[in-house]
Amino acid sequence: MEERREEQARERARSMLLSGEARAVLGLRGGRGQVLPYLFSRPEELGDLSLSGIYPLAKVALRLLEKWEGGRLAVVSRGCDERHFVELEKKNALDTRRVALIGVACTEEEARECGCSRPYPNQVDAGHPLADADFFDRRELEELLGMKVSERRRYWTEVLSRCIKCYGCRNSCPLCNCVDCRLEESRWVRVGEIPPEYPSFHLIRAFHLADKCVDCGACERACPMHIPIRRLHRLIGEEMKRLFDYRAGRDAGEKSPLLTDLEEGPFTTEGEDEVARFMEAVAREVGWVGL
Repeated sequence: MEERREEQARERARSMLLSGEARAVLGLRGGRGQVLPYLFSRPEELGDLSLSGIYPLAKVALRLLEKWEGGRLAVVSRGCDERHFVELEKKNALDTRRVALIGVACTEEEARECGCSRPYPNQVDAGHPLADADFFDRRELEELLGMKVSERRRYWTEVLSRCIKCYGCRNSCPLCNCVDCRLEESRWVRVGEIPPEYPSFHLIRAFHLADKCVDCGACERACPMHIPIRRLHRLIGEEMKRLFDYRAGRDAGEKSPLLTDLEEGPFTTEGEDEVARFMEAVAREVGWVGL
């Protein structure tokens, strides 16, 4: 099954290179016991194209396209990768006309490991989509929400105190691409303090991504201290759905109910009352009521 899925991806990539539909293909290359991002520019290289492992390729594509001249870049994309591109288009960070996606459906094993609620892109070129499959495990969130506020506060204080401020979460996220990062500005976060000031460092990033996070898990995989950052983002994502019926990455034409702009303030919106309810709900659920 896996070999067939990889061959389908290679066939599609080869076709795109030979036809001129894409100038090069960004994917993962296997060899020497590891899998790393690689830019395939010749059809004969595609024998090394691998679907083993998950990597936030939209982050790499964004950097490549800053220097890209002529032609389209094809990107091997899982469902989360496609959702990254949707959000990048919303932010005007990327002209998606310069990108062609080679859609890969995740296997059930991969979907369960990631806890993905939609483990396939809209257009599938390799593999079989797990239709109507939702592997998002809500028991973990329900356990957190079942705690008393004081218990939740102790929980988050303990896990976030492990942070060494390496910026791995930010650097791995395709949607953390601001030119000037607020997490490095002294007016928002104390400079040179480890662990970073509690809880502002993680809250600023989480709120800034509230309407953008597609729950890919790249931040958590990159964390050397094994902080469950994804739980925080999932809590906020559930509030976005409950209060606004909004999910990031669904449709490039779907307007966000929140406009995060930390130049003027953490949030600006057309409805201040809605944002107040949203922030209060998140503060309550993560145990930061009254902070």
